[in-house]
Amino acid sequence: MRWYRKQSMRRILLGGAFAATLAVGVAFGALLTTNEAAAQPSVTFTGPNAALMFHFVDPGAQGDYEGVMQKLKDALQQSENTETDRQAQARGWRVFKANADFTGQGAVPYVWHIDPVMNGANYAAATIMNEVFPADIEALFNTYNGSFTPGQVKQLPVNLELVVDFGN
Repeated sequence: MRWYRKQSMRRILLGGAFAATLAVGVAFGALLTTNEAAAQPSVTFTGPNAALMFHFVDPGAQGDYEGVMQKLKDALQQSENTETDRQAQARGWRVFKANADFTGQGAVPYVWHIDPVMNGANYAAATIMNEVFPADIEALFNTYNGSFTPGQVKQLPVNLELVVDFGN
């Protein structure tokens, strides 16, 4: 009987230690998680000219992507960011949709056309939307990322250098 009590006590202590370790891990995990949207890398372009950013969107998610782009437009117009003039950034930023898939992935290509580029400005959609819509950023981020095709290339940034201006 004594042997049985010793084994039971050992199991209780080991079980309690395991439960305590698990509880501490869950508590730290809840406290130390980072907002994935806020942790996104910055998207910057170089040069005084223009830039393109190709986005390869799943055909069934066009409405979702365009809805997020509308929220991005609203965020650019409403932002009170003192480091970057988001309204000036918005004036040179347009989004186009290609009428044909040229990727071979079955994607709907969207193109950000940015002219002029604001050197050093962060063009990361999640970062900009988080400035104005922090309560909605997780849903916006998930919708935005969920709209891309499952292929390897989801976004393709291209810095452009002016070679010839036919208007001048």
